[in-house]
Amino acid sequence: MDFRPWTWKPPEGASAVDYGAGRQDGYERVSGEAVFTRDVSLPGMLYAKILVSPYAHARILRMDTVRAAALPGVRDILKFDDPDIEFENSTGGYCSAAYNILALPRTGDFYQHPMGAVVVADSEEICDRALRLVEIEWEELPFILDMEEALEPSASPLMPEVVRMDRGAKEPNTLRTQTTEIGDVERGFAEADRILEYTITRAPNTVAGVEAMACVVRWRGEFLDIWPHHTAHMQPVLASPSTPARGLSGVALGYGVPDIPDDPSATGRFKRLEPMAEHNKITVTVPFQGAWYGGIAWLGYSTAFIRMAAILARRAKGRPVKLLYDESNFYVNGDDAGVYRCRVGAKKDGTITACDWDVTGPFGELHVDKTHESTRIPNYRNTQRWALVNHGHHICFRHGAHCCVPHNVMFDRVAAEFGLDPTEVALRNDGCKGHDWEWVTEYQKENGFPARHSLAEVIALGKKAIGWDGKWHAPGARRLPDGRMHGLGFVSINEWSWIAGRQFACLTLQEGKLTIIGLRADFGMDTESAFRHAVAAEAGLRYEDTVIQQQRADAGAYRFWVPGGSMGISQTTPQLVVAARELKRKILSYAVRARPGMFGPPAPAFFAGRKEEELDVRDGFVFERADPANRRSVRSVASPFWGDDPAIVHPTAASVTGLTFRGKPHPEMYIMSRQAHFMEVAVDTETGEVEVLDLVCVNDVGHLFNRRGAEAQQYGGAIMGLGRSATEEKVYCPRTGVGLNFDNIGYHIGGMNDYPAIRCVLNESHLGYSSYGACGIGEDTGASLSGITAGAVHNATGKWALDYPLTPDRVLRALGKI
Repeated sequence: MDFRPWTWKPPEGASAVDYGAGRQDGYERVSGEAVFTRDVSLPGMLYAKILVSPYAHARILRMDTVRAAALPGVRDILKFDDPDIEFENSTGGYCSAAYNILALPRTGDFYQHPMGAVVVADSEEICDRALRLVEIEWEELPFILDMEEALEPSASPLMPEVVRMDRGAKEPNTLRTQTTEIGDVERGFAEADRILEYTITRAPNTVAGVEAMACVVRWRGEFLDIWPHHTAHMQPVLASPSTPARGLSGVALGYGVPDIPDDPSATGRFKRLEPMAEHNKITVTVPFQGAWYGGIAWLGYSTAFIRMAAILARRAKGRPVKLLYDESNFYVNGDDAGVYRCRVGAKKDGTITACDWDVTGPFGELHVDKTHESTRIPNYRNTQRWALVNHGHHICFRHGAHCCVPHNVMFDRVAAEFGLDPTEVALRNDGCKGHDWEWVTEYQKENGFPARHSLAEVIALGKKAIGWDGKWHAPGARRLPDGRMHGLGFVSINEWSWIAGRQFACLTLQEGKLTIIGLRADFGMDTESAFRHAVAAEAGLRYEDTVIQQQRADAGAYRFWVPGGSMGISQTTPQLVVAARELKRKILSYAVRARPGMFGPPAPAFFAGRKEEELDVRDGFVFERADPANRRSVRSVASPFWGDDPAIVHPTAASVTGLTFRGKPHPEMYIMSRQAHFMEVAVDTETGEVEVLDLVCVNDVGHLFNRRGAEAQQYGGAIMGLGRSATEEKVYCPRTGVGLNFDNIGYHIGGMNDYPAIRCVLNESHLGYSSYGACGIGEDTGASLSGITAGAVHNATGKWALDYPLTPDRVLRALGKI
């Protein structure tokens, strides 16, 4: 039987979790009693801190730790050349798979790079004092902050201890280069009425989170206990071997343990790293997690850091160790930083015939990917170049801005060139992988999707909410009474995580109460309420009779999808729905079976003589369909069977099957759900200040499980997207390469007073491939809004500012004022 979860019908009467429903974690969070990783304190616990580089690029020539080791309270100092750590290394996931790094290198490759030595002591304060007592003779090395400069054959070689993993890596600093063409770009340009050329630049930005990296580890003989601050699964990380070519990021997401045979000829960091402990001897407790605003889970250092904590605790001989990296929230850089040189061919009606994007910047996928996935545009070329620079390592967080920004700037530029409304240009080009929407509609009908045009729906909702039709005007045409210029901005793109997942949670029903078991880091997104709601509705139980156990795994196999990628709902709910339906069938079977006797003969069934199909379960009661008054509580029906046939279910969910087109197998999937965002601004042409007057976010989530959770993602994503578009950048001293604003004061991530109340609108088209047609929402709002300011500024002033973030000085530069 084909597995097509989008065709499932939600339980009768079920509605999304709303603001009135309780949150299981609500009391602990609001009362301040929630324990975060940094709050964990165990008897006899030691603290560990890592030396961070004070230079942009420097090597340790000599290190003397005698004075530091003599400080009272210092228990251990682990140096870069110690055999316990010397060859510890890690390769990250996604774009971070392009390079392998040492856990504790001798060379600092960027400002505040963790390197050189780790001090273990009785307190954090003693660690700090001891690190200041370490005597180091440094050799400062040439640094480069500009990636195009680093790509030059004559550039100084950077990061000598980083191993570049891509076959296309070139000396001195190139990590990857590639050119990809879809269709026939030159033919597309020949068909265009006009070819537009422009350049977009994006400064490096970072996470700027509120709980820096931390990890607590304790050894009990061969058994290992860990309290991580991480998004991913730690048991497979600590129980799996790895090599530079086979990193642990995929393992951490639950994709299985790799089989890596030992290579006797391998030496140094290329020799296989052995597991820290056996899987069934690792106990993971995941405390509450402070917001990472996108986090660093894909970065190779995040798994190296965890292994380092385990090494330090093993050296501490029975005492737990808390490893801290206070500077980690400003360590990484997004994968959207770069220079985008764009050529776009378009017809006068706004039809785009070809685009050619030449990008210097980090990448793990094509910059044209999302444009190809969500438009009918037939012809693309994407040239990509990536080199090492002394910024810090690049990873994907709030992922997708590197695709969304050039995508939406393209629509804005085409609309302005021909005097068109950008919403109409977006609609004219909407489609999937080169197919127009007529083709998509045929695909929808054949595969059980509703015939819906998501982009048309979200644009209509957003335009109505912001009053677009009454406010839209030609660029530079409307001056407000206070003298500022009025502008409107618009962006659109596909929704994230439209595929169905296969996670493996367990449901147990005891005494009428349901427990959902599966390990998952909790960052406060309230996904857990959606899981509880989905299971309760499908099993016929009450939401308040469910709990979720996700913070501890005693070597268990049950897990949810990790936070990240907007995948919590889409990856986890199919298996939960399958499990809940199996549990319901089990409850119904109890109702028509003789009840086990504890010491005597079996008791009659509660619904003797009835068949399972004649019964139903709702609101915690089993009842007869033909006579609803004849009912029994689930507790009374199921409890007698706990000893003989307990209500414990943990089925697997299949992969999606059965897709066709025009009667033939067609396994390819298409992203059919869209999001659209609308912004109204006032631009002060004397100061360059851009004030956001109104912002409307419209997301088509396919199926809505949890309204408050989805709207919270829209709200938070909007703030993060506007920050990347208008204020956020890491600033470096051009003479020294040292970071100048690596804190939450100098680095301007948006706050409540920076923007107006954001209006959140949700649409349900049921066009995702997950349960009931659901798709994700988490990080995509932040990614799609990462470039919205440019279109709004142009509509206000008639000038293009494409040097992100659009701070006041950049706006004034575009206006010719400076």
